[in-house]
Amino acid sequence: MNFLHSVAVQDQAISADGVFQFDMPVNPLSVILVCLRPLNDTGTLANFNNYLAICQAINRVSVYSKGYSVFQMRGEDAAALNYFRHGILPFQVQHDDTNDERRCVVLPILTGRWPFSTKSCLPSHKRGECVLELDLDIADTGYDGLRISVETIELPDAKPTEWERKVSVNQTWAATGENIIDFSPGKVCRGILLFGTTRFNGAAPAPSWGRLKVLVDNFETGFHSTDIEVASMLTSLWGRQPPSADAHKHRVTTDGNAQTELSTLAGPFEQGNGWGQWAFLDYDPTGDDQFALDTTKSSRFAIQATAESADAVRAIPVEILK
Repeated sequence: MNFLHSVAVQDQAISADGVFQFDMPVNPLSVILVCLRPLNDTGTLANFNNYLAICQAINRVSVYSKGYSVFQMRGEDAAALNYFRHGILPFQVQHDDTNDERRCVVLPILTGRWPFSTKSCLPSHKRGECVLELDLDIADTGYDGLRISVETIELPDAKPTEWERKVSVNQTWAATGENIIDFSPGKVCRGILLFGTTRFNGAAPAPSWGRLKVLVDNFETGFHSTDIEVASMLTSLWGRQPPSADAHKHRVTTDGNAQTELSTLAGPFEQGNGWGQWAFLDYDPTGDDQFALDTTKSSRFAIQATAESADAVRAIPVEILK
C-alpha cells in the first residue's frame, strides 16, 4: 500500500467572511487537514483563545461527494467528534498569548472509521466531484488576520467498501421537559455526537439535554436512559484523559504570606471553555460494528430528552455509506 500526503490548498489570506470552496484530490481520500493560521489579537490578555475557540472560526465545514453532503457541521463540533470518538487530541503550533503572533491550529476531517483505513474512506472521484466547503469568520475575540491551508491524505491503492456520513441536525427545544429530535432512518449508525448550549454547571445544573434515550421505532435501543453528564465521560472507559485534563493551577505564596491560585495558560482542553457541552453516544465501542445501530428497515430513529434548559442543541449521527 501507498499513501499520498500533500498540500491541496496553498496557504492563503482570507480577506472577508464568507463561504469558500476547494476541489479535493481524485484518489481515495482518508483525511482532510484544515489548517487555521490566525494572528493573536491579545492586546487584552484575557481575550486569548484556546484550540476550541479558534476552531469556531469555521462556522460550517462541509464535504460534498458528487453533490451529496457526507460531512457537515461547525468547526468546534468537528473538533469534539475527533476527541470523543477517536481520541484525537487537539494540536496547534506556537500556542502562546503574545499579541500579533501567528498560530497554526490543525483540524482533521476523517472520511471513514479510522485515519489511513483502506476499507473505510471516500472512494476515488473525478476532478470536481469531491469538494470541501468552509464558511469562515476571519476575526473574532482573541484572533484576526486569518490565513488557511488544506492538506490531504490519499490512499491510491485503497479499495474502500464503505465511508461515513456525519451531518449535523440542529434544533432548539421549544420548552423544558420532554423533547424529541428525529433523524432520517435507513442507515447503520456507529454513534451520535451531542451538543447542548447549556452544559452541566453550577450549584443547580440545568443542562440542555438532561436525561435522554435513543429510540428506534419507538423502542429504547442501546441507550435506554442516561444523564448527559454521565454520557460526557464515557470516552474515559477507554483510558482517555477527560477534556479538562490540562487545565490546572499553581498555588504560590505572595509577599503578604497569603496563598494565591494562578491558572496556567488556557489549555486546548479547558472544561470551563465549553468542552462539557458535548457527549458521544458510542454504538461502535469495539470498532467492529458488533453493537452498531441498524435502522435500515426502520421507520423512525430519534433521541428523546428531558430538557432542563430550553435552548439550542445539535446532534450528529455517524452513518455508514456504501
